[in-house]
Amino acid sequence: MKTRRGFCSAALAVLAGVWCAPALRAESLNFLPEPQGKLPLLALWVDDHGSKQRTSPGEKVLRFAVWEDGTVLCGRDLENDGNRLRTGKIPKEQVALLKKQIQISGIFELKGNCYLVPDAPVLCMIAVVDGKQQMLFWDEREIPGYGINSHPKPQHLAFMRAWKQAKAAGIKQLGGSLTDLAGVQTFRPPDAWYLKKPIQSE
Repeated sequence: MKTRRGFCSAALAVLAGVWCAPALRAESLNFLPEPQGKLPLLALWVDDHGSKQRTSPGEKVLRFAVWEDGTVLCGRDLENDGNRLRTGKIPKEQVALLKKQIQISGIFELKGNCYLVPDAPVLCMIAVVDGKQQMLFWDEREIPGYGINSHPKPQHLAFMRAWKQAKAAGIKQLGGSLTDLAGVQTFRPPDAWYLKKPIQSE
């Protein structure tokens, strides 16, 4: 009798574990990953959508972020706003490669870090690698005679090149197995991510 009762208890415990495990996993995906409050190695987000966009100018949207421990947070569509978020983990080898690519992009040696146009969107990029920090502001619009392309100087070309190289390096690490975050639409970057104020560069 005791044996049968013990067996039943064990069986119920196993079934409870099977039923509860997916629920616990799903519940855990409602929480946004931000490892120990640390700054990401690389992150890109929309800070302001500009006056002509339908979305509210105050609504910030994360494109992607990658942390030192390999945690990844990104939108399904990296070029459009308002998309659902996904998360995952990349191996330390990819993290090391990303750090190297960020450094060789020249992002830490730029003369200017802010090239904005009134009423246009504002995109922010931060890079934090081995004690070096950088924050860039741009709208990613490459139109002849517009903004940074009005009279491009060497520092302007260096800025665009560094931005694109760092962004491409980050996006390249977002492949593989990523999981949708249940019930989470967007992520608002915390104040700590704003390493600099947007002071227009020459």
